[in-house]
Amino acid sequence: MRKLLYLLGILILLYLGITWYFSGLILHTPDRDIATVYQMNMDRWQLDLDSLQRTLPPREEVSFKSPVDGITLNGWLFQPDSARCGVIMAHGYSVNRANMLKYAPIFDSCRCTLLLYDHRGHGTSSPESFGSGGYHEATDLLAANEWLVQKTGLPQSRIGWFGESWGGATVLLAAGRPGAAQPAWVVSESAFADWESAVMERGIKDYGNALRALTPGAFTWTEIRAGVNFDEVSPLLAAPKIKVPVLLLHSAADTLTYPAQHRLLTGALKKRPFKTDARLLDWGAWHAHNIIWRRREYTDLVLNFIGDWCE
Repeated sequence: MRKLLYLLGILILLYLGITWYFSGLILHTPDRDIATVYQMNMDRWQLDLDSLQRTLPPREEVSFKSPVDGITLNGWLFQPDSARCGVIMAHGYSVNRANMLKYAPIFDSCRCTLLLYDHRGHGTSSPESFGSGGYHEATDLLAANEWLVQKTGLPQSRIGWFGESWGGATVLLAAGRPGAAQPAWVVSESAFADWESAVMERGIKDYGNALRALTPGAFTWTEIRAGVNFDEVSPLLAAPKIKVPVLLLHSAADTLTYPAQHRLLTGALKKRPFKTDARLLDWGAWHAHNIIWRRREYTDLVLNFIGDWCE
């Protein structure tokens, strides 16, 4: 009996250790610096972000504090003379603010002030913080929104939110948060329906179905370490609470965040009495690369959606 108890104890400790390790993989935010993202876009897509940036207003280095834990979040502000609007841009997992430059000309054409910033644990924002699948990031985005209103004097009705992938989930979570400031509109590119499904899709690819036995422990550790309720990190649950127009974009060829997640979000958003335009684009693009495949068509989609707001 004693040997059995020892064996059971060892198995429990082993399970706790392995699931702790996997929780670290979930919480980890890859350390990819801004220069690397510039070079990545050039090497992969011949997209020169330096040249693109020179078409924008002068760049200002800015920062603001997260109300979650007081960490510093760093960003860039592009502010034209006599700005008529503002757009906050939230990047995806493992990249940083530089990756959102590819979308900037869409809104610069509207004479918008653009705020691009690094999520917690990404770019030059505080590296010691864990990612939370968009939960704390949504609080950070609301702080970015408040900072932009104070900085520019723009009314809330003249500020929109644009997010890609992890950032696409973040803008949906923030817009669906009860009592939070509401943007004029939300554009969400390549978002996941909830953090758990996003983690499982990618995890099973890497480790196989055996990973399912580890997820209860790994998710519990993740909640403890990040200070979040895993079940609440769900754009799908937030979607019905969003009271502004939403443009939801996704690639039909996406193999990182499957199109099924887009369909779930579309169903939830279309139950609202507010404008929803959901497009599963059959352009053959990789995850969050629709704009790189067909820039002109993508730009037209977004500008047609925001319509008179841009004029």
